[in-house]
Amino acid sequence: MRKVMKEHRKRSNVKEERKRQLFIRIGLTVLILLVLAGAGGFLYTFTHPLKLKGGVIEHEMGEAFDPMDQIKKVWFGKPEEVSVKSSVDISKEGDYPIVYTWRNHSEKAVVKVRDTTPPDLEVKDYTTDMTEEIKPEMFVEKTEDLSDVTVRFAEEGSWNEEGNYTVEILAEDASGNQTVKDAVLTRKKDTQKPEIQGVQDLTVKQGKVLDFSQGVTVTDDMDPSPSLEIHSENVDLAVPGSYQAVYTAKDRSGNQEEIVQNITVEANPEWDEKIVYLTFDDGPSDNTKKILDILEQYKVKGTFFVTGNNQKKNDLIRLAYEKGHSIGLHTYTHDYASVYASEENYFKDLQEISDMVENVTGEKSCLIRFPGGSSNTISKKYVPGLMTRLTKAVQEKGYQYFDWNCDSTDASGNNVPEEKLVAEATSSCAKHINILMHDTDAKDTTVKALPKIIEHYRKLGYAFKGLTIDSYAPHHHVNN
Repeated sequence: MRKVMKEHRKRSNVKEERKRQLFIRIGLTVLILLVLAGAGGFLYTFTHPLKLKGGVIEHEMGEAFDPMDQIKKVWFGKPEEVSVKSSVDISKEGDYPIVYTWRNHSEKAVVKVRDTTPPDLEVKDYTTDMTEEIKPEMFVEKTEDLSDVTVRFAEEGSWNEEGNYTVEILAEDASGNQTVKDAVLTRKKDTQKPEIQGVQDLTVKQGKVLDFSQGVTVTDDMDPSPSLEIHSENVDLAVPGSYQAVYTAKDRSGNQEEIVQNITVEANPEWDEKIVYLTFDDGPSDNTKKILDILEQYKVKGTFFVTGNNQKKNDLIRLAYEKGHSIGLHTYTHDYASVYASEENYFKDLQEISDMVENVTGEKSCLIRFPGGSSNTISKKYVPGLMTRLTKAVQEKGYQYFDWNCDSTDASGNNVPEEKLVAEATSSCAKHINILMHDTDAKDTTVKALPKIIEHYRKLGYAFKGLTIDSYAPHHHVNN
């Protein structure tokens, strides 16, 4: 019995020892695994100390982007120690690589800039007649987006009958994002005539040049561009008498308005005369005094289109005025780039020379000669279409502009041979001759040629007069 019990205890002790050994081995294994895991983690962290929030970054176009926000952790360091190489352009869709570097370790990411925001769209209701073509832009008050926006009807409709319609306006940006809003289209019959404004009966001197469209406008309640026809073919400004011009305005719905303008042409004593208008630009200068002496010698009158460039000689402008010559406005500065920079600039320059002349003579002048003439093309370099607007605008303001129909060519250079100037200046046989000359200090040969020019036309029976607002005004073809 004792032997059996002893054997039993021995076997129990062996089992306990085996269990203990097993637990030790398991513990050692777990410990080794933990050590290995820790070592592996440390090794990985050591070799990969820089951790980002992700390798692919989705970003909305136009929103601010800070690449530092994408750093999740820097082991053994600080985020501000990381250098970033990036070419992200938040204004343009695309995939942009970023490289983060800390010491000798780098991580890469891709920023996908995308536009997923639909455009802002503000619409308005629209009322029109029965003839206008309906376009989606008519209903758009404003669109706003980071890219170009196109608008169209979400669905084309048939809006040919009188009444109210709900239309869907769709705005789409370059990325395909869309916004749709409703607006109301009202179509109604247009029975109202267009209105003609600015037509007044006129009394003019014989030979006056008229622009029948000057100051005339047409408006309509529906049509933004009603047509205007002016029938003035029966008006003969060369013959005294009573005439009528007919103005007819029509809108796109066919409504028509007609106004008759009565024009009285009065006899102009100068019209039947043979007249030479001697005109001198760009003064005053010392040569102005020499020219005044020659005009006094021959007892003839001329016209001086003056500038503000030599005001120390303005006493010669006063002298010319006191001797009965005409004083016209050329330009205050004669700086093309400034004068023709805009319509506003031109009239600023004109006002300055006008004020100067009025201060010198005591009288306001309404006679104009454009720098370079109305046919100049240099103004096109600064503002296309400027001269077309200016030639109308100056007359609407009460001025008359004078080009020339005979050119002495003294503007082609300094000291042009006297013989050439005489030949050019005496080449006209028109009834009314406006000769372009200049009276700057550099035009000595113009002074020398002047007596022969006067003598030539005097032998042909011409009178010599200064220009007035009613004088014959040669107008060139406007090239801008």
